[in-house]
Amino acid sequence: MHIQRLDPEKLFEAYGIQVQMLYPWKDVVEPPFGAAWAVVPPGGSTKHHAHQEGETFFFVRGQGVMRIGDEAVEVGPGSVCFQTPFDHHILTNTSETEELVFLTVWWEDLRLWADKKQGPVAARPKRTMVSAAPPTPNGDLHVGHLSGPYTAGDVHARYLRLRGVDARYIFGSDDNQSYTKTNAARLGLGPQEGADRMAADIKATLDAAGIELAEFVRPNSSPHHVRMTKEFFRRLYDAGHLEARETLSPWCETCERYLYEAYIRGRCPHCGSPSGGNLCEDCGRPNDCVDLLDAVCTQCGNPPGRRAFTRFFFPISRWEKELREFHRQVAMNPSLRSLCEQVLDAGAPDMAVTHVSDWGIPVPVDGFEDQRIFVWLEMAPRYFSYAQHLAGPDGSWKDHWTSDDAEFVHCFGFDNGFYYAVFLPAMWIAYDRSLKLPKAFIMNEFYRLDGLKFSTSRRHAIWGRELLADVPPDVMRFYLAWTCPETEGTNFTLDDFEETCDRELGAWQAWLAEVGERVRKNHDGKTPSTGDWTAEQRRFFNRLEELSREAATAYEAATFSPQRVARVLCELVREAHRFGKAEETWSRVPSRGEERRTSAALDLLAAKTLAVLAAPLCPDFAARLWRDLGFTEPPRWEERPAWVPSGQKIGDLTTPYFPCVHESLQSRKQPAA
Repeated sequence: MHIQRLDPEKLFEAYGIQVQMLYPWKDVVEPPFGAAWAVVPPGGSTKHHAHQEGETFFFVRGQGVMRIGDEAVEVGPGSVCFQTPFDHHILTNTSETEELVFLTVWWEDLRLWADKKQGPVAARPKRTMVSAAPPTPNGDLHVGHLSGPYTAGDVHARYLRLRGVDARYIFGSDDNQSYTKTNAARLGLGPQEGADRMAADIKATLDAAGIELAEFVRPNSSPHHVRMTKEFFRRLYDAGHLEARETLSPWCETCERYLYEAYIRGRCPHCGSPSGGNLCEDCGRPNDCVDLLDAVCTQCGNPPGRRAFTRFFFPISRWEKELREFHRQVAMNPSLRSLCEQVLDAGAPDMAVTHVSDWGIPVPVDGFEDQRIFVWLEMAPRYFSYAQHLAGPDGSWKDHWTSDDAEFVHCFGFDNGFYYAVFLPAMWIAYDRSLKLPKAFIMNEFYRLDGLKFSTSRRHAIWGRELLADVPPDVMRFYLAWTCPETEGTNFTLDDFEETCDRELGAWQAWLAEVGERVRKNHDGKTPSTGDWTAEQRRFFNRLEELSREAATAYEAATFSPQRVARVLCELVREAHRFGKAEETWSRVPSRGEERRTSAALDLLAAKTLAVLAAPLCPDFAARLWRDLGFTEPPRWEERPAWVPSGQKIGDLTTPYFPCVHESLQSRKQPAA
């Protein structure tokens, strides 16, 4: 007789609880399922997780709450719960004294996976506010900046509008940063004067790059921003969410200055990498400046001393439970999710939210007149202010932040990940639990130039408007998508820029010219009606549908991937070119006129599909191709590609849509006469 019993000596940790394996039973039986006893300690929970097996829970002792997806139910002795593959689930023991014990049985059945296939989101909000991390006006935007959140937000907002969503892209300049003041001083300007000059340059670059904003908000001249920031701070203070504490802070005796952000540098206390004040760009974790290793004042180069200052702090740890719940719901990439878990697992820090400074928004509490609100607290109400700008004088920002028909998608780089995914959500929750937090975070890693980090001080940069003076915005946008640093750092080189754009976009042009010439020669420049179909033509139509779905997935916030978009567009062109060349053989068979009509209609359908799929990424190219295909109404996203109407006059598809990048850049490199 073979018998196993629940044995505390055989328990080991798995999924955050204690388990004892039962099946497979070594040297006894290996059934087509696994089984184990599981014990959840009082007040404990399993890890929030998902796996490919179906699983059944048989509860034998204790009380708890089982949550699968968004549904939660109380469980106890006699309860049996089944969860299908890939359902995110978590089990919590609601007793503070008694263990929760259950038997779990799991098995893999690929048939259960069928219902888990998901395409792009079907139900969409009526409105989406898309925003990006505000650029600091201490210099113009270089290609590294444009490769990240600024182009990403524009691409995603354009895609949503193609789908009928009222998507508005809005952000502004981060004028109150300490870096703004130090840069202005270098130019011999006051902080606001320097901010105004640099912000104008930034806006000009955004315009040149085809980045379409509902508004570029200047915070200190906004009718809402300063007022809403002070109201936000005061509400947190009045509710007891901000604590005044006396702590040691870096102080430069030579400069007689409190040191933070732009005024101090050293090595990160977490990873040891070179770091500025308040945040390490390498590991993404915050510091309080006083804990920097080998710190020096950036103004004089001397090591700082320490002085005691009473500042306000926001204790993030109070909101750990709510943050973890938020992180389970919001869409973000593995890099950002890993950062969030590192920060919370290490003990969420208490963040200083005021600093001794004369630049920024004054602290609205008596006794703190010599301090200013930290720009990263200011960042939280900034997005209320953006919503108010979009709502207009007769609307309210709260309508966007609380309505079921509105959503918020946020774009930023890895160096801002802690602030946007941990710090700001904690403050939003503390401010008002009824607020709808962002639906998705679109985060990028660092972009490098010739293998090195972009650097203004070392003049190691290609400025956005410099490049855009030589090539159209669509060319730059295409290459930035092709090389986007979405999951790892990537690299820009001029040689690869030339080679990739001329190879890939040149193929687009060559194929479109072939299509245009065939339609002109064989169908008098008009779209023919379809006729008889071959199996190859059916397969090509199905492939266009597949590519449309792939592009949609890559444009969605939860699965956003400019790299995949660029490659889908190029694959469409390659597939269509191969199809067209193969179909030319029907010209040798006079009786196959019906098949030739179908072939030409499919050629034009592929061109139309390219125009639609490329519209968010390469809007100028897509708009011109759309017009050349004979359309006057703007395009809409199509779940299934719809035909170019029979008899519609087709324009000239042979005129180049893109310049030769090599020639464009070479002309710039020629010495002056």
